Amino acid sequence: LFCVSSLLLDSSVSLDGSKGNAGIYLERMVEKKKIEIDSLLRRHQQPDDPLVMRMSYMASENRFNLTNSLKRPADGKENLHTMSVLVDMKRRSPTIYDRREIVDYSSAGTFCELLTKVNADAFLINTDEYEYGGKATDLKDSVEGAKRARPRNPPSCVLKDIIIHPIQIAQALESGASGVLLIVSVVGGDLEVLLDACTIMGTEALVEVHTPNELDFALSKGATLFLVNMWDRVSGQLFTKQAKGLASMMPMNAVAVAAGNIRSMEQVAELGFYGYDSVVLGRNLAEVPDIKEFISDVHSFRGAPRGIGMGMKGIPWAG
Repeated sequence: LFCVSSLLLDSSVSLDGSKGNAGIYLERMVEKKKIEIDSLLRRHQQPDDPLVMRMSYMASENRFNLTNSLKRPADGKENLHTMSVLVDMKRRSPTIYDRREIVDYSSAGTFCELLTKVNADAFLINTDEYEYGGKATDLKDSVEGAKRARPRNPPSCVLKDIIIHPIQIAQALESGASGVLLIVSVVGGDLEVLLDACTIMGTEALVEVHTPNELDFALSKGATLFLVNMWDRVSGQLFTKQAKGLASMMPMNAVAVAAGNIRSMEQVAELGFYGYDSVVLGRNLAEVPDIKEFISDVHSFRGAPRGIGMGMKGIPWAG
């Protein structure tokens, strides 16, 4: 199960044909994660262990909390397209090595609570310490912070980590997560196994893709929620047209999120025109002049129903 399959999917090739070197930091993170998982598996072996039980028995239900957070209801009789904001909570990032520091918050729970009060729809919670400045307790603390701010309908909290084993999904659910992020350039051929694990445990997977090959592969394995990252994790380059280029491959009823240096309503509106349901506020969390105003403006967006704009014209799944 432990592999980095970026070469298999040729994830270093972007729509403009550029090709980069292997993602050294990804390889480093995966190697560290293997050691962590080996220790985790050794500590959780008993049949009645909560993590073992989550992996062994089919969950009684899936409430689709992540889908409901990311896909805001269409507006009015015209079913106008609306958009949400997914906040990527990270203290630092390896994407740009000379600009690693993002937001130096001491308490993930308090920060999440404040962002929930300004109507953030969902959160990516980074728990990796070395590359992202996360803490093992950040996920649980964020879930609790979101519930304090909005008890009846809290935003979803998604574990963002190098997830390569089902036990990590089980551990995230024990901490209250509504879903997990699976990165295709990391998991490669193991995507199907991890998606099946999410189904068994009654949760959802947000699948990160960057290239047409990755999206096509994820679709073939049954993925339904997609995060199109315009940052190429392999080369470290930003391809600003990547999300628009992949939009036409998306099924009509997919949940589609765009990420990668999104900081203006002009960018948001264009992505909405291409059919995207949500945008990620990540590195620019510290640079947007007014976070509350930015989220409010995104929520105010109204666009043509899907299929009328430029994207999301793929064949929908049978329901």
